[in-house]
Amino acid sequence: MESYVPSSLLIPAAPHTGKPSWELLNINTNTNEKYKAILDYDIFIFDFDGTIMDTEKYHHKAWEITLNEYFGSDTDYDINLHYKYGHALKKNSHKDWLYYKYGIENYEELYVIKSENYNKLIHENKITMISGVQEFLTLILNNNKKFVIVTNTSEQFIEYFKIKFPIIGLAHQIFTKEYFIKKKPDPECYFRVSEKYKGLKKIGFEDSLLGFDPLYKISDITPVFIENDESYYYNKKIKNEYQKIICTKNYNLIDLNNKLMKYSEKYNKRSRENEGDYTFIDKILQNNINELEKNFENMKYIMYRITTILQNLDKEQHIYLTGMGKSGYVCKKCVSTWQSLSIKCSYIDLPNLPHGDFGQFRDKDILILISNSGNTDEIVNILNYLNTKFNKKIITISIVANKDSIMEKLSDYCYILDNIKEADAINMAPSTSNIIFMALLDGIGINLKKIITKTEFKIYHPHGSLGKSN
Repeated sequence: MESYVPSSLLIPAAPHTGKPSWELLNINTNTNEKYKAILDYDIFIFDFDGTIMDTEKYHHKAWEITLNEYFGSDTDYDINLHYKYGHALKKNSHKDWLYYKYGIENYEELYVIKSENYNKLIHENKITMISGVQEFLTLILNNNKKFVIVTNTSEQFIEYFKIKFPIIGLAHQIFTKEYFIKKKPDPECYFRVSEKYKGLKKIGFEDSLLGFDPLYKISDITPVFIENDESYYYNKKIKNEYQKIICTKNYNLIDLNNKLMKYSEKYNKRSRENEGDYTFIDKILQNNINELEKNFENMKYIMYRITTILQNLDKEQHIYLTGMGKSGYVCKKCVSTWQSLSIKCSYIDLPNLPHGDFGQFRDKDILILISNSGNTDEIVNILNYLNTKFNKKIITISIVANKDSIMEKLSDYCYILDNIKEADAINMAPSTSNIIFMALLDGIGINLKKIITKTEFKIYHPHGSLGKSN
């Protein structure tokens, strides 16, 4: 939702005065230098309850009323318990606690009643904005910046507050719980906002652990924890366990600006990405590069040798590619590439070979087998059968990443890659090896058909973007 904002600062008029929704505020608007670090950001992202509106206490009160009505007596559901379990990161923490504490099994039904009680409370009480937030939003709008709201609150309640506090309606977009598949503490909401405003400098504000944790996980959003209540249950946890963050009380803009200046000086744009998950991602990609570089010369040699074997086949000879498990999927993909280049080849399913599929083979067909270990039982059994009992001569070419393997001994040709380190932490999940085998097999097919025209290729690929290309 695009919003027009007058050039002067705006503040909402008190709803009961009968005055227009907005009044001009005659103050010095030359704030660019005073709040330079704040205004260096393009997008300001706010949670709603407790971050923009002082409503979190009414969520607690609504639960307290609901539980008292349910049991017909006062409960000891104080606000610290509400924060401890209602703001916990563990899924269903609040629901589970109510079950173990009070034996409540119909949580969803009670939640509906709680929402009704909350609705009554916000209509019956004078709701206010968090101290300083109105001035902050005015500063943002007056300087042609955008703010968005990301909340677990429903659209119904947001619409009510937009009427009472028109400045909320000037948000560039409001992401309510209906917008997402998973609500906080899942980071989906902030991930989507990050993607929507990709390339813009973003800063986010949260007042609870439930919201701060997912905000923190999105590395291109500067995370700010708004400490509204010194007794908040998770204050120490947030300050002690989350690194490279900003903590400020309410919205003291001078304090926030000073902290942002120091933050910018200390941390570069992507500094938080250099730790935790991002560091591990870096290791994954770097491992792939290292292993490809390590095997570069080997791969060149193997591509050349196997191309030489395959390029002068008789018309009757057919090429088959196969592997077991993940290697089989690699072969299926590469067969598809070869076929699009008009190379006569097929994928053959290893487990089905002993159950009648050996009948596909004709004398002097080529069977290319890939295996990281070179000792895959199913492949070894197939090679043994072809060597000792099969009535046709099948030329077998194995590609492995292990010296002195059984496949090397049983194959007509065997080409050996250097031992490949996988990308996962325990060096077991077929990942980097699959990349190398796929690059190798695709490369062999491309090298076999190095002389091909677009016209010839499009004959075998008439549809899709490739078929439409010039």
